[in-house]
Amino acid sequence: MAFNYEKHKASHSQDSFWTSYSDLFLGLSTIFLLLYVVSSLRTGTDALRSQVENQKLTMQVEELEHQLKMYESVKNDYMANQAPKDEVQEYQELMDKLTLLQEDTKNEKDRLVQEALENEKKVKALNKYQQMVRNVLNANKMAKSKIINRDDLIKDQDVEIEGQAQEITGLQKDIQAKKEAIAMGEQQIQETRQALQKRLNELRAAYKQNKIAKGLFEQKMAQVRNEAHQKVVSLSNTNAQYQAQLNQANAQLGKTQGELQKTQGLLAQKEGEALGLQGKLGEAQGQLGQVKGQLGQAQGQLAQAKGQLSNMEGQLNSTRGALAATQGKLASTEGALNATQGQLAKAKAEIEARKSVAGEIQKGFAKAGIKADIDMQTGDVILDFGQAYFESDSDRLKTEMKGVLEKAMPIYSRSLFGNPKVSEKISAVEIIGFASPTYQGRYVDPHSNKPEDKQALKYNMDLSYRRANAIFSYMLDEQNLKFEHQHDLLARMKVSGRSFLEVMKVQNRNVATAAEFCKQNDCKKAQRVIIRFGMDAKK
Repeated sequence: MAFNYEKHKASHSQDSFWTSYSDLFLGLSTIFLLLYVVSSLRTGTDALRSQVENQKLTMQVEELEHQLKMYESVKNDYMANQAPKDEVQEYQELMDKLTLLQEDTKNEKDRLVQEALENEKKVKALNKYQQMVRNVLNANKMAKSKIINRDDLIKDQDVEIEGQAQEITGLQKDIQAKKEAIAMGEQQIQETRQALQKRLNELRAAYKQNKIAKGLFEQKMAQVRNEAHQKVVSLSNTNAQYQAQLNQANAQLGKTQGELQKTQGLLAQKEGEALGLQGKLGEAQGQLGQVKGQLGQAQGQLAQAKGQLSNMEGQLNSTRGALAATQGKLASTEGALNATQGQLAKAKAEIEARKSVAGEIQKGFAKAGIKADIDMQTGDVILDFGQAYFESDSDRLKTEMKGVLEKAMPIYSRSLFGNPKVSEKISAVEIIGFASPTYQGRYVDPHSNKPEDKQALKYNMDLSYRRANAIFSYMLDEQNLKFEHQHDLLARMKVSGRSFLEVMKVQNRNVATAAEFCKQNDCKKAQRVIIRFGMDAKK
């Protein structure tokens, strides 16, 4: 007995199928159970969190109420036992005013709420009127559109009527031509019959006079009659053909005239509809005007109510604004005062710093035996090179000048950058060269606009710059000078020339030569070099 594999396979396959589905259902039920448990836990957690927050809020409210009660108790005790009578009376007046103000505010609030309700009703009525206006406008647009369509249709029908009239005119002309052709054919038939009768009469006369034989007479008679008959038949056929065409043209004419009458009737109907639509349009426009009037009245009332409300709000805002303006002016005045005090403090600090630097420079120069004119307010230093100044028309440093620079610049640099509080404010150090108002042996008026004097100004400007630059170049070379804070000093240095634009007070301008001018004025003082430092006010 053989083993049936296919039978056992089918049986086991069906069992495994249901087993798989049962496992699937079990897994899904487990998942849904877990989801339900998670959802329940989350709901419970949220409920607990809400309860905790509510308890916290309740405790805070109770604490605030307790604090208010304590404050009220302390206040009442103070007012009853400790406060002076004037303070109690003032407090009572303030409380009365506050109560009155609260009542006024409540009444004003109630009135504003009532006005707001009335305004809301007016707004609804206004919206209703606006909807009516929209409906009327839409009706007007539809009526105008219909009128335009009617006008287009009437124009098309006018064109059609004109075409039909032209067609009728052509048919009438064709009918008249056919009638004339038929009349002509009938005339030809009559003429043929008359000619036949005449020929017959001639043959009869000839036969009676025995001019022709009987057989020939009968033959000719038959021939003449046959020809006449054929001609009459041909003309009759032609007339019949013309008559048929005439009947067809008459039928077409009747049809066209019927269509013309129908079109004219339709045209009259459309014109009547157009007149009716124009009447409706006029009526709708009248309604629109009436609704616009009502709308304008409602808008006026609404604007009046809004104006009253705005007026009251404006009065309230005006009072608040006046108070805010007063407070703002006070704050602005305080701010301006603080700003002025701050600027004054900065200016004083800068002046003190400049005085401190000038004092340090003066002490250092005095100790080193260096002659210099030091401005104790600004700190400007005018080096005194004595007689060892630049030669005329030259920017070459003399040995004595180099010696002055070698002694002066280390002290000047240490005075500026030795104090960290001062050094961080130093923004620039400028070497400025000046010249005396002389050129090519003559005096030059600094205020002159003559071309030759301008040339003198240009030359001295270049010369004063080159002299200041010569001092800077000597200081830049570390082989010539090497001192403390040299890099800090050189990093802030700049060079400029002022020619004789800034000169001392001239004793006498009515001189011609440079020698006479220098006798009366100190040219060496004009030919000076100033070392000036600048400070950053923001630091």
